[in-house]
Amino acid sequence: MKKVDCTYCGNETELPFECNYCKDPFCSDHRLPEEHRCVKLSQIRAKRFGQKGVIREQKSGLLKKIFRRRKN
Repeated sequence: MKKVDCTYCGNETELPFECNYCKDPFCSDHRLPEEHRCVKLSQIRAKRFGQKGVIREQKSGLLKKIFRRRKN
């Protein structure tokens, strides 16, 4: 079996893992997209979910309104 270098850390590995998003080979420590800071993953997430940070703020605002009503 041919040894391959991990794209993230450069360590040689006999059993490389291929990322589902960027298709690069990685060692077992960096096999997950989050572990090798996969650029494709962040692009896919941005495309799929967009910039929806506002939703989190709306939920917290809703919870504040609910808790204010209970205190009164």
